Amino acid sequence: MSGFVFAVALLLTSLTGPGAAGAQARQSRARHQREWEVKARKMEERLLPTMREHGIDMWILMSRENHPDPILELFGGYGVSGWYGHRNAYIFYDPATPGLPLETTVIGTHLSDHSKRFFANIVPYGENGLAPLLRRHIEERDPETIAINESRTISMADGLSSSLKAYLVDAIGEPYEARLVSSEPMAIDYISYRTEEEIAIEREASYLTYNILRRAFSNEIIIPGKTTLMDVYWWIVDEWKTQDLDFNFPPHLQLQRQGHEEPVDDAENPVIEPGDLLHVDFGVRLMGLVTDQQKMAYVLRPGEVDAPQGMRHAFADSRRLGDIIREELEPGVPGHVVKEIAEERALGEGILSSVYPHAQGNWVHGAGAWVSSDWPERYGQHPRELVRAREIWSVEYSTSHDLDEWDGQRISMLREEDAWIDDDGDVRYFAGPQEQLWLIRTLP
Repeated sequence: MSGFVFAVALLLTSLTGPGAAGAQARQSRARHQREWEVKARKMEERLLPTMREHGIDMWILMSRENHPDPILELFGGYGVSGWYGHRNAYIFYDPATPGLPLETTVIGTHLSDHSKRFFANIVPYGENGLAPLLRRHIEERDPETIAINESRTISMADGLSSSLKAYLVDAIGEPYEARLVSSEPMAIDYISYRTEEEIAIEREASYLTYNILRRAFSNEIIIPGKTTLMDVYWWIVDEWKTQDLDFNFPPHLQLQRQGHEEPVDDAENPVIEPGDLLHVDFGVRLMGLVTDQQKMAYVLRPGEVDAPQGMRHAFADSRRLGDIIREELEPGVPGHVVKEIAEERALGEGILSSVYPHAQGNWVHGAGAWVSSDWPERYGQHPRELVRAREIWSVEYSTSHDLDEWDGQRISMLREEDAWIDDDGDVRYFAGPQEQLWLIRTLP
């Protein structure tokens, strides 16, 4: 995002008085319109080819009031599709005829005409219910493979509840029950491929997040000896709301302090003191895409003009580990292999590390590969998924160091940056990365 665009965004969010609400409303409207347009265009361009790549003739999303399928957010969600209805079926069908587009249909209740952005055919039902309409729709098309959102290990491809599946099976009967397959591989590919419009939104969101955290860890917000961690927490919350950003996850803050072997969490709400090493983890949601960043800052003691040499060296090692991860995060490599190689390389350079990047995008822990240990009962299929080109990533990791200036006390540098993998397989940061340990002055 250009400096001019960012300046305009800050100006809009800093307005006060009667015009502020109007400006925020216009910004909110523009963002929602852009989100729907970007999602609809991706569906039109990418969904049919992805279904064909996976041999899927029909994809059925079943959803209901108070229990929406998470993937439905990719096709409008609240504000477009209505209230998900009493029991709705969202259906994508490949007519398998040259020149014919993907056929899109929703059968349900509480459907807004805004749904037409995503679904050409809107079929309401009343007393007759969904089942007979759904059965007839499938019989008329006779698909050989029907994908449903059922997955043991990938949560966003597991939106079909047991009761909704039972309803679906009862409605369609044989031979169609035998043709049901998991949407998991297709859904991961569709979600992971990021269009240029999605990349632009993520870049904008990343800049906004970076600048909130840069201000949070500065003398604009922190007065050493007076400001508490929860003061910083609430400033970040207020700022994200002021900028009309959607909720992703709340900030988490902690500090490391000489003489304290364990980090002090924001739940204890300590006063920030000179000599503290600060850490924050925070992300926002903007137009359907999320950010996830971690930053570090040092509070200068009276008379200090920089962090202790050992702390600066520790941060430099963390920066080096980031470079190693970028080199190893290559398309086609399983996530757990990236972890193993990156940590081994770091150890060979004398860096104690823990490496745990993950795909992100519509969710903070995304649909694709996670660079984590291959523990199926905890992480499911994610560590075995292959890194993909055009995927949005969180480059997350930490390093550990025994700090001479703190009598050998171990400290950690916890780092996380938003990035994406381009068509050439190169990892590119959106905003940042943080190149130096941020410094907070102790005022006289």
